[in-house]
Amino acid sequence: MTLVDTLDTLVILGDLEEFERAVKLVIKDVKFDSDIVVSVFETNIRMVGGLLSAHILAEYVQKQADVMMWYRGELLEMAKDLGYRLLPAFNTSTGIPHARVNLKHGMKVESLRHSRETCTACAGTILLEFAALSRLSGEPIFEAKAHAAMDALWKMRHRSSDLMGTVLNVHSGDWIRRESGVGAGIDSYYEYCLKSYILLGDERYLARFNRHYNAIMKYISQGPMLLDVQMHRPHTKTRNFMDALLAFWPGLQVLSGD
Repeated sequence: MTLVDTLDTLVILGDLEEFERAVKLVIKDVKFDSDIVVSVFETNIRMVGGLLSAHILAEYVQKQADVMMWYRGELLEMAKDLGYRLLPAFNTSTGIPHARVNLKHGMKVESLRHSRETCTACAGTILLEFAALSRLSGEPIFEAKAHAAMDALWKMRHRSSDLMGTVLNVHSGDWIRRESGVGAGIDSYYEYCLKSYILLGDERYLARFNRHYNAIMKYISQGPMLLDVQMHRPHTKTRNFMDALLAFWPGLQVLSGD
């Protein structure tokens, strides 16, 4: 996973020789037909995202640096193969994906038989990669599934506070944990609302981000702290400390123009 996740770094650093060697290793040795259970969230952002960014950069260096002329889109094909292996996780009544899936057998394994819980970030951190995969491969199913998951999450926000909970049931849509913040369990959902607008130009995601942002600044931002509150009772704090994962928030504020 680490090699795939960092392929684009080699290009950014200008080491095209090492990038080419690494791409060849990935094409030769990485296979997804394995009987293992993986995180849909981690596999999407690191593996699907890593393969897609490396594919785009491989085609770029072909044109700009006249290298890797042998490359014929193998990384994109690998990303598509992996994307299809993640799709069984989306077979829920809400459209919100399960947190984990078996790459070979989908959801048809004993360890996933009673799967029902996922976090908001896990379900809402799919669209950038799946939309890119659909548009690069010409197969719309990935983007459609990711949009459906985001739409379902939006409907599950608390209507009076516009806050999201942390953990929900993928079958019923009921909240299991109603703590709301910008740290672990929710963080990248907000990030993907804004970045989906930037990538796709879809105004609904900007509107959603702005609604969430106003709610966060009203209820969660308290002095120098970003504290967790109850989504349905936003004036009730649930903890008085900040976790490390919310360190992304100021960068997202800058990206939004604040």
